[in-house]
Amino acid sequence: MNNLELKEYINSKVKNRRFTISEIKGDASKRKYYRAEEENKSLIIMDSSLEKRNFNNFLKYTELFKNNNIKVPNIISEDSDKKILIIEDLGNNLIYDKTNKNNLLKIYKSAIKNILNIQKIKNKNISFYKKEKYFSESSLFIEWVIKKFINLNISKSDENKLIKSLNFLVNSINNKSNKLVHRDYHSKNIFFKDDKITIIDYQDSLYGSPIYDLVSLLNDCYRDIDHKQKNILINYFLSEFNQDNKFNFSKDELIYNFNLISAQRHMKASGIFCRLSIKNDRHNYLQHLNRTFNYILKATSCHINLKILNFFTKEVISNLNESNYSSSR
Repeated sequence: MNNLELKEYINSKVKNRRFTISEIKGDASKRKYYRAEEENKSLIIMDSSLEKRNFNNFLKYTELFKNNNIKVPNIISEDSDKKILIIEDLGNNLIYDKTNKNNLLKIYKSAIKNILNIQKIKNKNISFYKKEKYFSESSLFIEWVIKKFINLNISKSDENKLIKSLNFLVNSINNKSNKLVHRDYHSKNIFFKDDKITIIDYQDSLYGSPIYDLVSLLNDCYRDIDHKQKNILINYFLSEFNQDNKFNFSKDELIYNFNLISAQRHMKASGIFCRLSIKNDRHNYLQHLNRTFNYILKATSCHINLKILNFFTKEVISNLNESNYSSSR
């Protein structure tokens, strides 16, 4: 839809209003978001016409989370034919913007408590985060970062070693106690207002490792958290999780799995960022590559079987530096 069509659409759904429409940039999916504003009101339009499955999932999980007291945006109007939603505008309350060194621990502890509340949800109709999916996501690093973005010529032998290492990685992730996970639980998908957490972009939720959302939050693609605060938050999660669950993590086991999931998640993320740049001329995510690579470097140093992944991550960083490739392009 163009802006005129959007105006006509929203005015047909919200009577006696005259909104101005502006696109909200920054989402990595095919969905498009717009803010509709008038003098005393603003709404968000979510256009999922190119992601029809996710539209249905968004509706499903919105209902599920609301029924389990997890705060999500209110849906004001839905159009199942056009795959368009008009939803509540949560304003400028992303934790990405609201946190600083003085309030970060308070806000992030609330976000962690929200993770644990999400994990209590039981629903037999939700799929599991299977090892095949972990692997296919991780392999984006080989295909889109190493081969296509950096253009490294790797031998068949090295590629086989990389694949073997990825298999070790995904098979080592502890899924003994699968919990419902958001799967994109980072500072640009979490709002904090009136001392309460509200989440968005939850349509890809699955049952998976209970540590996954913690990794997304603390090893965030878009921001850094200093080591001391991160350790406090990891200890907070560990204490709260072990109180709530029969299956307990030791600190060493949690850190080991935290590193495995961090490597997996950031190989996926860096692959997506590079694919968006190459296929869609969307280069704005490249500014976050160095952070994702550093997460991978640290995570893959934890086990000898991940050595080949660590080596090629260093090669990627070295080639980027040598080419003086601008991360913002």
